Amino acid sequence: MTIDQTILLMTIVFGLGVLAAVRVGWVQIQAARKLPYYLLRKERMLIGWRWFALAAVFVVAGIVSASLGRRAVYALYPPTPSITPTATKTSTPTITPTLKNTNTPTITLTSTVTPTATQTPTPSLPEEIKILLLRETQTPDPEAVFSPVLVARRIDRQNRPLGVSEIFTNPVRRLFGAFSYNYLTDGLRWTAIWYAGSELICLETHAWDGGTGGYGYTECEPGAWFPGEYEVQIFLGETWRVSTRFNIEGDPPTPTMTPSPTMQP
Repeated sequence: MTIDQTILLMTIVFGLGVLAAVRVGWVQIQAARKLPYYLLRKERMLIGWRWFALAAVFVVAGIVSASLGRRAVYALYPPTPSITPTATKTSTPTITPTLKNTNTPTITLTSTVTPTATQTPTPSLPEEIKILLLRETQTPDPEAVFSPVLVARRIDRQNRPLGVSEIFTNPVRRLFGAFSYNYLTDGLRWTAIWYAGSELICLETHAWDGGTGGYGYTECEPGAWFPGEYEVQIFLGETWRVSTRFNIEGDPPTPTMTPSPTMQP
């Protein structure tokens, strides 16, 4: 259950409490008016007004839960925003001219150019996903954030990873990429891509339905996990948000063939 769903459930519970308290208080007051004795009537009226006071408390609690509940949860458990790496490009040109003048005019020009460039390309969506996004007009909130992706073999009921590691040893069946998030919008397309080297092995893309903040995951279960380096990339709309890498060691298990009985004449 997401944070938004929990807050909505609490607000509904407080609303039902208001209705129940008002009904009980009204019944007590109506019953008090029918009593012939003053002391009994006063005591019953007091009970009814206490129920109305409880209903007022439920009203205030519901308003506070609906308006400030999300902020309170984010203040206690803030999601960790990811740091977006920036491309670095370094170019160092050097030109050194050398002139010589002797009896016979001679000009010798020596030029040395040493460019050094290092650039890390930013991950991008496959073309077929970009074409799909052209038909969608919703844009992400500029403050939307994902935490770093943690790869694990299992997750709990709150989508939190269990047994996080950067190295997994075969046999491996299914892996999860778990993360926390904040300021997301339902209906916005998000995409998770799993790569083995440069080969795409798993792709997940659909409209976001996990609410504004909480915990989420992506999963991948290819036919086999071969030794090497893998990468998980997450996009919000067409924009890359976060990625992580991990390694698989050991050969995948070889499927065994079960011989079938043959009948001889």
